Amino acid sequence: MERKGTYTILLSIIAVLSLALAVLVVFLFISYPSREKDNRLIQTDNPITERVVPDEEMGEFKLFDGQEKLFALKDEPDRADSIVLVSVSIKYDTGVKRRDEEKIVNLITLYKSELEQAVGDYFANMTYTEAKDIETRYKARDDLLQIFNSILNENKESKQKIVYRVTLNMLPQ
Repeated sequence: MERKGTYTILLSIIAVLSLALAVLVVFLFISYPSREKDNRLIQTDNPITERVVPDEEMGEFKLFDGQEKLFALKDEPDRADSIVLVSVSIKYDTGVKRRDEEKIVNLITLYKSELEQAVGDYFANMTYTEAKDIETRYKARDDLLQIFNSILNENKESKQKIVYRVTLNMLPQ
């Protein structure tokens, strides 16, 4: 008789622990995805939202009034006073059905001098040897794309990708 009482007590303890474990597992599965989502929002390095922009919703803006601009390059021992001839064109998002085109053009025009200055600053840190390398051109396009978007989103709470493509022609001399 005493044996049945001991088995009943052990069985009830196992049942309570199993039930507690089941509740804990359900709680973790329900609450874990929301914590993971919050961590992803905190950990993102690039909070700029981006959309797929069709060609007909792209606009083009030429920096330096469409002219080529000369920039001095960083001196090298064997090539002092080297320069680079640069023209820059950017393709930007005009919004769905080009609704925001005027607003974006006004924004780019407002920050035009900062965008042009960023190009000058970028090439001031480059040597002639680097400017001749084709990989540097690709890197310059990517870097300027990020720099331009950060300038245009500087004073905005919700940041969006405005510049989608940078066309860069550079001729080191």
